[in-house]
Amino acid sequence: MLSRLLNAWRRSLTVRLLGVIILPLCGLAVLLGIGGALVISRSVQTVNDRILAATSRAIADSLSIDNGNIELDLPPAMFGMLEDTERDNVYYNVRYGSHAITGYSDLPDIVSGHIADLQVKFGNAVYRGKDIRVIAEGRRLPGLARPLVIEVAETMDARRLTEQEMLRYLALLEAALVLLTIILLPIAVRWGIRPLSRLRSEMDQRVAFDLHPLPEEAVPAEVRGVVRGFNDLLGRFSSLLEDTRRFTADASHQMRTPLSILRAHIALLRKSAPGSVEAEQSLNDIDEASERLQRLIVQLLALARAENATRAQSNLQPVDINALVEEVFAELAPAAIAAGAELEFDPAERDPTIPSEPTLAREIIANLIDNAIRYGGAGDRICISIEERAEDVIVAVEDEGPGIAPELRDAAFARFARLDAGPGKPGSGLGLAIVQRLARAIGARIALTSPASGRGLRAEIYFPLSDRLVTGTPA
Repeated sequence: MLSRLLNAWRRSLTVRLLGVIILPLCGLAVLLGIGGALVISRSVQTVNDRILAATSRAIADSLSIDNGNIELDLPPAMFGMLEDTERDNVYYNVRYGSHAITGYSDLPDIVSGHIADLQVKFGNAVYRGKDIRVIAEGRRLPGLARPLVIEVAETMDARRLTEQEMLRYLALLEAALVLLTIILLPIAVRWGIRPLSRLRSEMDQRVAFDLHPLPEEAVPAEVRGVVRGFNDLLGRFSSLLEDTRRFTADASHQMRTPLSILRAHIALLRKSAPGSVEAEQSLNDIDEASERLQRLIVQLLALARAENATRAQSNLQPVDINALVEEVFAELAPAAIAAGAELEFDPAERDPTIPSEPTLAREIIANLIDNAIRYGGAGDRICISIEERAEDVIVAVEDEGPGIAPELRDAAFARFARLDAGPGKPGSGLGLAIVQRLARAIGARIALTSPASGRGLRAEIYFPLSDRLVTGTPA
């Protein structure tokens, strides 16, 4: 089981981590791609603009005035750069006002002929069917009324190729990062749950009923909560298994006696003459044993229901406790009369309503009254009273029987506990065990005390009150 659990958990963890990591990582890659594209475009433009600015400055520095004429003395290296056909086409123009002094006279004017001395402007334009990047710089020479305009333009093919190449490298790096994460993540998961795999191997080697807890120190801190929860489950299962074993052993032991009586008297009945005293006695004993066996089976089923019952607030209903106890009182009155006991009922002054499960509450009260009838003596008084308090309602069943010593009252709730019932008192010792488990299922509690007279036993059931249920319809 643990092996299948770990394998399923590992697959689930891998899928979840892939979903949690890869999807955000892909989103981050897209954001990085967009941001990287903007940074690359800006960087390429900045670098190339600096080259254009250097070229423009070199041309401006080469301008001079000689005998009233404007002369341009470009170094040979500059002409070589401007005429280099292996790179982008580079164009230049020197103008004075609207008059082109040298260069490409039809080069687009991005400043409309007006620019200050040493002022630099950049712009984009289209020239000869291609996009160009243009720089315009003003340069004042002696004797001129306004600055000359030096323009240098460059086609943008190389810029775009550089951007595309850098973007390809960025995309490859991002794809490699995502792919590497996808490849390494399952390996990391397998490595991370290796301690759990060792626990799985240990569990596979255990015998079927070895339910000792797993060592928490051998696993990473992140999964200790899972192991702790599994250990809690093992503990509950072990407790349930032990309770089942004990219940089976006790039930078989309790059922063995009436079955043995039945078999013995049936054998004796076969040997006795019909209508004889021995045959009549055997029939009486068979009837008593079968009745005892029937009650034992009924109580065993009730105990099984009580142990499987769980407290569920959604199943609780408003119950008129006065009416409920009165119904149980009427049902058990004939049994009390037959046993020679005197039943008394003292209801609450007003009709308190409790949130409870009617069937379980009825069975709790019926078991307490039945116990009082069975263990009391002829002529004893059994009083059932209801008292309402601020937070709960107490249903008390008080008898004048032999009672239970204070030091034995906790043990009285154990299954098949007979204590000092005596040979003349029938019973299986399941009544109080059933009552305690049913009370827990509906959120009530039971307490055993001594009556004010000091004789007998007083059993009290505390049913919690709930204001939100007081206005409901009583069951």
